[in-house]
Amino acid sequence: MSDGLWVLFVTAAVFTVASLIALWVTARRDPRRLRCAVLLLIAAFWLLVTLVTASPMFGERGQAIFLVIAGVLLVAWLAAMGMLPLLLVIDGLIVLRREGIRSRTGLLVLAAGIALLLLPGVTASLARNDRWWSMALFTLVTFIGTYLGTFLVVMLAQFVVRALFGGRRRVPDPDVLIVLGSGLINGKVPPLLASRLDRALQVSAEEALQGRRPMFVVSGGRGSDEPRAEAEAMAEYLTSRGVPDERIIVEDRSRSTRENLVNSTRLLRERGIGGPMLAVTSSYHTTRTDVLAADLRLDDVFVTGAHTAWYYAPGAYLREYIGVLTYRLPLNIGVGIFCVVAAVAMAWATSRVG
Repeated sequence: MSDGLWVLFVTAAVFTVASLIALWVTARRDPRRLRCAVLLLIAAFWLLVTLVTASPMFGERGQAIFLVIAGVLLVAWLAAMGMLPLLLVIDGLIVLRREGIRSRTGLLVLAAGIALLLLPGVTASLARNDRWWSMALFTLVTFIGTYLGTFLVVMLAQFVVRALFGGRRRVPDPDVLIVLGSGLINGKVPPLLASRLDRALQVSAEEALQGRRPMFVVSGGRGSDEPRAEAEAMAEYLTSRGVPDERIIVEDRSRSTRENLVNSTRLLRERGIGGPMLAVTSSYHTTRTDVLAADLRLDDVFVTGAHTAWYYAPGAYLREYIGVLTYRLPLNIGVGIFCVVAAVAMAWATSRVG
């Protein structure tokens, strides 16, 4: 190994270790922050650089094995990205078939898949046009697509952070289980909401083995198309399964995840109930709830997830991604303004040079 490559290897190794230490310290303090995902990606990047620079140490056979593995991973990644639009379209059609043409999740997934299918053709058409405004639009689409793609990768990395540091493991003995509502069907608890309540009952049963009896907070208001508040139906579901009324607190005013957390914790403070709290929601909803709880500085609230049907998951995760994006509105506006100004300036400069 040459001196220059050796210096690069040592530098990359140092940055890898430093990034992992920073990730460990930050995640142990609060794994709900998206900065943990950013640190995980930085550590992964430097680890890759370390492995690339170290490959000459293992001789020609070692380099060949490394190149094969890297090639397989690259091809798998490109294939997954290439198939993603088609898979979204198929999944959107499945959701619409199972839940009806008015399903917002199905329509969102279908629209996203169609947009991704059309995107290469649109960008290629803009790139071939030599007018300055076409170049500006091409550059703008590229910049915004890069930003949205990077944010999506950060969200995916946050799922890994949750698996390693968050959820039930973070709050092994909760004093309160906050069950988040998700809508009723004809005034009754549907399967999606039932899975959240069943998950809360499972955690409660695990705690009962240790002689603990956590309180339940059922949180959910009445939607415009619902005959009663979600929390009322959720409380009935729990009592029908043996939970006494005195262990259930009904919060029936919330209309969003933010209000679920704010109103539930306020009710608990008013009653003098503290201690670690575990919010129970669907698996696809855990990361957004985690991020929101951290943004609200609810330091004693962490999240666990209930099983979600396979066909519902892609659209639900996509919707959660958009939801977390909306929590970063100032950042998005700043990035959007920068992208527009940079795209117009680059296109104008290119046209002047041409």
